[in-house]
Amino acid sequence: MGSKQKKTGGNDYVAVIDIGSNSVRLVVFSTLKRVPDIIFNEKILCGLGAGLAKTGRMSAGAMAEALSTLKRYRALCDQMGVDHIDTFATAAVRDASNGGDFVKQVRALCGFDIRVIDGEEESRLAALGVLSGEPAARGIVGDLGGGSLELAEVAGGRVGRRLSLPYGALRLMHSFGDDLEGIKAHVRTGLKEIDWLADAEGQDLFLVGGSWRNIIKLLMHERASQLAILQGFRVPRQELSSYCRRLSLSHPDNLPFAADIPSRRREVLPVAALILRETLKAMKVQSAVVSSYGVREGILFDRLPKDVRAQDPFIAACRELAEERCRFPEHADILFDWTRPLFNGGLWYTPESRARLHLAICLLGDIAWRGHPDFRAEKAVEIALHGQFIGVGHEDRAFVAVALNQAYGAPVTVPQIAHVLPLLSVDAILEARVLGAALRLAQRLSGGAAQALTMSHLRLQDGRLLLGVPADARDIVNDVVVKRLRQLALLIGCDSDVELYAEKADKAGRKTADNAA
Repeated sequence: MGSKQKKTGGNDYVAVIDIGSNSVRLVVFSTLKRVPDIIFNEKILCGLGAGLAKTGRMSAGAMAEALSTLKRYRALCDQMGVDHIDTFATAAVRDASNGGDFVKQVRALCGFDIRVIDGEEESRLAALGVLSGEPAARGIVGDLGGGSLELAEVAGGRVGRRLSLPYGALRLMHSFGDDLEGIKAHVRTGLKEIDWLADAEGQDLFLVGGSWRNIIKLLMHERASQLAILQGFRVPRQELSSYCRRLSLSHPDNLPFAADIPSRRREVLPVAALILRETLKAMKVQSAVVSSYGVREGILFDRLPKDVRAQDPFIAACRELAEERCRFPEHADILFDWTRPLFNGGLWYTPESRARLHLAICLLGDIAWRGHPDFRAEKAVEIALHGQFIGVGHEDRAFVAVALNQAYGAPVTVPQIAHVLPLLSVDAILEARVLGAALRLAQRLSGGAAQALTMSHLRLQDGRLLLGVPADARDIVNDVVVKRLRQLALLIGCDSDVELYAEKADKAGRKTADNAA
């Protein structure tokens, strides 16, 4: 499965080499954990699957280019001191009559033991990759490569029925040439035979593979999307189907906004768009959602312990960032509890999905403290909107960004945040701003110390926002604290006051406030 070598760099790097029908890629990850950082990522378009449909063999030129690329990857991995390398090959190598010879050459010249995975295993790993990035994924994972199309059901964090079809864009181009109608009929007939695809009606199709991701990039350009982030981008089925029809009828050189896409990638996009349109028709899903994670990430996810796999990837990444960059990362959970009275029966009954965003905001609330005071809000918003996060869509990113912008005292009219406000409802914008203002109040009240938060509380009563503190600690409330309490109350739409209390317990053992001032 993997190739081990002596560790020379004092790191825990792991690498995955993906030998596909169109490209050969090396990704080096920081370590085996829930959300690994990418240390290095490179792909070379070798075209191993080109002509395979007609000759049944990989061409000598494509294999020579792939071997040269793999020699480079061997050298890079050795120089980086990579601890473990998992090398796998998909449709081109498994289907070619000279695939076995290629595997032997690679082992002899590069030292890589290639795992040639079958189509069903490829679909399983692609689905695991999607679940790694979006644990709540429900629908069908579609992974389009140069030689095959993998489909797999996902729901409840598990992979269901799955299969592989010989409908890769490169394979069909070489089989049918310019006969788009022939390709369409061929794909449509094959998809009709898969009865369980109809079960995905009203769910989502999760898009994996370079060609489909490039199609979404073009769509995002045409939409002038507020965020140029592929992961979690969602588009309604009818809109995407209509767009794919247009692309499928276009010449590769005339595709709008495609100048930055390599010509060898661009030439397969019309056929990839046709395949995507037929897939959407067969499933009648509600939306398509882009996943930046696929087989490579699925391989790593498959190796994780069960308890690590169960972690929320977004919260895990936020906790790690907090540990690296925040002054008091251990206070995030205290901040979360301190702000809960505003949202659990106060202003909103927040669902679990929103509560996790609240926790993420508390974790990231101090993320920009090292920045210049005039640009801390801008820095925090940049991290929220463009950070390497998974498990969150565009709306979630915007929600977190609005809250952090408010936590650093910036208005919602500033350029760094104003452009993403259309992603959110008015209620969501207000909710995010209230949480941000609550964090701003907490940071001033406590100075970053946990004690001031554990002995104080916020509560809403009779149309007033009350900040409760012990009478013998009244001096922690100064004019700036009162001002920020008032600003929070104005967002909520109520008056504010400070209540001083002496701690005592009622019959239920709860702390109560008396001597209100």
